[in-house]
Amino acid sequence: MHKYIDAHCHLQRAENPCAVMINAEKYGIISAICNSATPNDWDNVLALYKKCKNIYPCIGVHPWEINNIKFDWHSALHNILQKNPDVMIGECGLDKNYPDMQQQEQIFIAHLDAGHKYGRTVHIHCVGAWDCIMHILKSRGKKIPPIIVAHSFMGPVNIIEKLANEYNTYFSYSPMILDARHRRAIDALRNTPINRILIESDSINPLIIPDIAISVAKIKSIAIDKIADIIYSNTQTVLN
Repeated sequence: MHKYIDAHCHLQRAENPCAVMINAEKYGIISAICNSATPNDWDNVLALYKKCKNIYPCIGVHPWEINNIKFDWHSALHNILQKNPDVMIGECGLDKNYPDMQQQEQIFIAHLDAGHKYGRTVHIHCVGAWDCIMHILKSRGKKIPPIIVAHSFMGPVNIIEKLANEYNTYFSYSPMILDARHRRAIDALRNTPINRILIESDSINPLIIPDIAISVAKIKSIAIDKIADIIYSNTQTVLN
């Protein structure tokens, strides 16, 4: 049986996350990276990390949630990262379909600052704003996180090489690639080096992960045995 890691999920929203992961192991999904969307999620995500087997926590503020911050999230973020060396950052980022882009940028940059300061992987959500993210990354020089994960990636093909080589970015592909109508995601996958591919459910249940791996194998014209091992190794690098 192939081994998989769900690179982006939201198990804190599941009724029984530990039971979900126990069941997922029957299908080779041995662990999952659980992303928060709002500071209200952080305690739940951290509790899952301590309670459930093989759930890796990320804490952050999703761009959809920037107007729902009700306390000093920035200090709380740093406090948690200081005390928990295994906690990653995310999801965070920019979304052109939501208002207050200036505030989105400020909050996103604060996440990048924390990723650089504590040496943590940062998981990015981006819709229609890759030009802005590329500008922000360029402006920061060497003050960038050690690893970036582009969650549910369907950005422009022409930025993949730069993101990978200059900003140590991995590209995570969601169930979107199972639908031929999502041409941008599929084209991006075709142009992503195999040593940079991750796969994710982006949901409360990772059981879709083996199907995504099979789809990646078909799109990349690589045997499933080989691609499954490569994706697993890629995700282990993100975790380490």
